[in-house]
Amino acid sequence: MKTLSRSLIPNDFIYYRSGSRVFFDYYRKYTNNIVERIGKGYEFWTAWHIFPGCWSIIVEKNDTELTRIDLKKAGISHGIIWWTPMRRLDKPAGWWKVPTWFTKKNIHSSRSAFSIFDHPDYWNKWIAPARAHRRKVIENIENGTIEISTNCSLDDFLILYQDTPVHDGEKSSRIRMTRKLLSDHELGYRIYTASVGGRVLAGAIFIDEGVTSEYWVSFYHADSHPYHLGIALIDRWMLDSYELSIQYCDLDHMRDSGQSRSYAGYTQFKSGLADHDVYFHDMWIRIF
Repeated sequence: MKTLSRSLIPNDFIYYRSGSRVFFDYYRKYTNNIVERIGKGYEFWTAWHIFPGCWSIIVEKNDTELTRIDLKKAGISHGIIWWTPMRRLDKPAGWWKVPTWFTKKNIHSSRSAFSIFDHPDYWNKWIAPARAHRRKVIENIENGTIEISTNCSLDDFLILYQDTPVHDGEKSSRIRMTRKLLSDHELGYRIYTASVGGRVLAGAIFIDEGVTSEYWVSFYHADSHPYHLGIALIDRWMLDSYELSIQYCDLDHMRDSGQSRSYAGYTQFKSGLADHDVYFHDMWIRIF
């Protein structure tokens, strides 16, 4: 995996938390925030009241500079804009730089990982142990030990997720959010489950927007570990994405320096599969 400059992120790559329809609709329906489109597609910014007459405005991983004119159209006259550009590296005039430690703490992923589908044998870019695990997974799929299904409903997935012991202090809130996020959409996401001997031991949800597909949530039972079901689900996601002409698979959050070591396990897993990691350490602030 190679670190990529933000300026080289492809122009049609979309960050799902601030650029997908499912998140746009979620914020519009389930929060009291102001949510307005900016840039291209479903890219948007959000704002919430700090106190009457003053707003906190979030523009995350978007290169369009929000102006007072844009805000006044939304009924905002005073507030603080927190802007994390996607690709722009220049210092915008009239903005102040936020300390990097604050950025790492306050945006969803100050370090992210993704892969580019530039040829069908995407797995050849994985590290050697991951490729070896994939070969074992394929062998177990062919002999019937492992079964990958795409027929699980959202309700059934969330029941499986709820019933699977996982070390996640946000599990209950994540289940509630996932239900709200996806229940109004028949399209725009994919659910995969992996079974061994007819028993579902792992599952994952991925959100599609344009030519980008993004990892959202997953669960893995302890009994799944000998079968490398994490590799099995990621491999099937990437295979189907390639066949659907998806160009980018976003593995999203990676542990950044100074962040919790509880992120280390999945960071190591993702780093063996992703083409690139990218750092989002430039956050700008403007008070008006």
